[in-house]
Amino acid sequence: MEAKENFYKRICEIREILSEPKNTACTCPKIACEWHGKCKECVAFHRYYKDHIPNCLQPMLDEKISALAGIVEMTTEKKPYTPVEYWQYVKERDEAK
Repeated sequence: MEAKENFYKRICEIREILSEPKNTACTCPKIACEWHGKCKECVAFHRYYKDHIPNCLQPMLDEKISALAGIVEMTTEKKPYTPVEYWQYVKERDEAK
């Protein structure tokens, strides 16, 4: 177990990282998504449905999983994005209400 002082230093580092807007901006490439920039809500519904992880986290996990798959001589495949037209359709339906 790490010492309390080391833990405190790590927390201070994290706070410093989070104080910079560039580190807290939404990095999801799906900018048409209703939840783009609403990361807490996005993560919540991904956890609820357990379908897949949010797109902003996929590059990090893809790298780690691809490395592991390579070790066991397997391959990985990316899930296709939801078409932008679908998000446009959602907006049209919402406006029609």
